[in-house]
Amino acid sequence: MQKLFGTDGIRGEVGKYPLTPEAVFAIGRTLGVWLKEKYPQEKGILKIVAGKDTRESGEKLELALLKGASQEGLEVLRAGVCPTPAVAYLTCALGAQMGAAISASHNPGSDNGIKFFDADGYKLFSSAEKRIEEIFSALPQQKTAVNLKMERKEEKEDFIRLYLDFVKSSMDKRLSGFKVVVDCAFGSFSEIAPRVLRELGAQVYAINNQPDGTNINVNCGTLYPQAMSKLLLQYKADMGIALDGDGDRVVVCDEKGNVLDGDHILAILSEHFIGQKRLQNHTVVSTQMSNIGLELFLKGRGVRMIRTPVGDKYVLEQMLKLKANLGGEQSGHIIILERTTTGDGLIVALELIKVMVEQKRRLSVLGKRLEKFPQTLANVRVKEKRPFEEISGLNQKIDHYQKELGENGRLLVRYSGTEDLARIMVEARQHSEVVRIASSLARVFEDSLGVDKKIASR
Repeated sequence: MQKLFGTDGIRGEVGKYPLTPEAVFAIGRTLGVWLKEKYPQEKGILKIVAGKDTRESGEKLELALLKGASQEGLEVLRAGVCPTPAVAYLTCALGAQMGAAISASHNPGSDNGIKFFDADGYKLFSSAEKRIEEIFSALPQQKTAVNLKMERKEEKEDFIRLYLDFVKSSMDKRLSGFKVVVDCAFGSFSEIAPRVLRELGAQVYAINNQPDGTNINVNCGTLYPQAMSKLLLQYKADMGIALDGDGDRVVVCDEKGNVLDGDHILAILSEHFIGQKRLQNHTVVSTQMSNIGLELFLKGRGVRMIRTPVGDKYVLEQMLKLKANLGGEQSGHIIILERTTTGDGLIVALELIKVMVEQKRRLSVLGKRLEKFPQTLANVRVKEKRPFEEISGLNQKIDHYQKELGENGRLLVRYSGTEDLARIMVEARQHSEVVRIASSLARVFEDSLGVDKKIASR
């Protein structure tokens, strides 16, 4: 069976399998076969909604996907450039059986991918991904070049306007006098996020909002929030919002320029939800990457934190299983199930603004309640994702350091699901301790695979 799915949909370098026109065309056909299998009693034509971010490769990949889907009888609805969460919303709003967002999220512009949503707006579960891969593997291979010409038809509805109105409906207060800096990451929120905030009455300073097809995520957005922070101080704004290329992640900064990641956001929202008796089952779902400080913060408020593997689809699966309404990742994927079915950076930012307005507190006051342990992330580029037991001395060192840290820290070593990277995360009470351990483990990968390491400390 041919592997398609990673941590977050299908992703890779454009022009290489599975992101060739022929493979993406076959994926489109596969979706048609799968949907007809899933909805055998459906009398009408099955529909798929597609949107894309601002990468120059998006148009061809979208056409290849939809050409394949059309060949299998699906009706295709094209939303154009729009955030990934907009695709999830429109799938439900337009009564489609599936949504497809052509995007590689926070990855560089040379990459692309496809994220899929079911009829209810949720990302596909692992069982659905497995079945799609089975059908894909059984399809005859396309031997000739795919003709990417496709008839265009004018849609009667403004799909993006539907999403704009939906986002604005989550905010029941005008933002007159509120000043905000928004970093659009040259991505799919470049026009929409500033527009929504201005229509709500905020004074908006937008940056990195002129995409050219190649600059998406370049030194901006959730991975590089420093520009947002600097501009916020210059304009004396109340809040900074940094989105990623497809808009499903967000990190913010307070009025003092301090950057607050997904753990801070979960802490602020969970405490607010507790006060409003909105936190379902007193549970917050996060991943293995969330700081131990968040776990202790929640425990002190009578809330259990459930950890999942890295990936917001795993967070969502647990949220639905446990009937929790708040979950997310340190990276900024935050899911508020009473608002959305997937991470939506703009809606999460608006939810934070509501907390500030209702509690009449600055973001710096809300954010400082979470005390995080020092954390270091080491990313090691690898030539191959060799099993850990085949890397001399690695498992022994991991066991040694886990025992050394005990209950006063955490250690996680894994391969990235979307890039050729080994990721090493260490938390402890002392910053020097986490750097020492992360450097030691990174050297094992470097010595074994002959690649460079880069350590990012937080």
